Amino acid sequence: MADTIRGVCPQCGKKLEIPAELEEFSCLYCGARMRTEALQAKPVQAEAVEALLAQLPGCITRYPDLHLRIGKKDFFPTFAQYEQDNTPLLLQLDACCAGYPGGAEALAGHAAAVMLDGLAAHMQKDPRWGRRTRDNVFFDTKVALAIFFTPLLRKLQLELAEPLRTQLQTQWLARWPKQLWRPGDYDTLAGGFKKFRFCFITTATCAAEGKPDDCAELTAFRAFRDGWLRQRPDGPERIAEYYAVAPSIVAGVEYCDDAPARYAEIRSRWLGPCYAALQRGEMERCYDTYQDMVQTLQERYGVQ
Repeated sequence: MADTIRGVCPQCGKKLEIPAELEEFSCLYCGARMRTEALQAKPVQAEAVEALLAQLPGCITRYPDLHLRIGKKDFFPTFAQYEQDNTPLLLQLDACCAGYPGGAEALAGHAAAVMLDGLAAHMQKDPRWGRRTRDNVFFDTKVALAIFFTPLLRKLQLELAEPLRTQLQTQWLARWPKQLWRPGDYDTLAGGFKKFRFCFITTATCAAEGKPDDCAELTAFRAFRDGWLRQRPDGPERIAEYYAVAPSIVAGVEYCDDAPARYAEIRSRWLGPCYAALQRGEMERCYDTYQDMVQTLQERYGVQ
């Protein structure tokens, strides 16, 4: 009797037995084309997978103050500790992809559902889960997902990373369509904090409106900063404070909010009046309005 290899199709989960001399074959059930090595993966035990999945919500719920750790000073040590804490679980879960029925895509869909079920239950227990403060609970969770969990998935280069990032966002928006967020990327975030590539609030707003970096408005604000503001006794200190918090505010807008709507609000409520004041030569009015914008957005996005 010819030697055969037994295993499980990584796409449909059906048990197969094929001649050992084959290098490639098609699944008899789903038609998926694969190499023999793929068949040799042993099916994972459902109980073991569920035990790992049950720990996923903890990647968010164990860290109630991550939204306070997205400033330039705190982000890097916080992310390093977060990575150290959660990498073992994610590596164990990723190792289940080959033997899971349907592979990484199916596992990601199930993992996202389990994780969001756990997060929903956790958020509903939060004392702030009232009509007026519920958005704060959502925001804290979105920061953890967008700026810590999903960047870590990609940073670890897991097979599960992209499917799970996509499933988390898709399933989240199906549950809470008004609570927008998008998965982050560690290299982009790190570059933004290190090199100010998140730019600043004015620059980000103008960019969202399609204005070039050398537009008249940005040129006027930079002249205001480097001239009138820097000459104030507290000017250099205020500029330094702004440099420290602005990238984190922009990160909050970009990853954890409805960015077009938020930039529109920033334009109408603050930047429009600021620019008009500049054009009239009302420097104090421009300064006061800009300070109000920064302080309001710091509070909204938990930036310290």
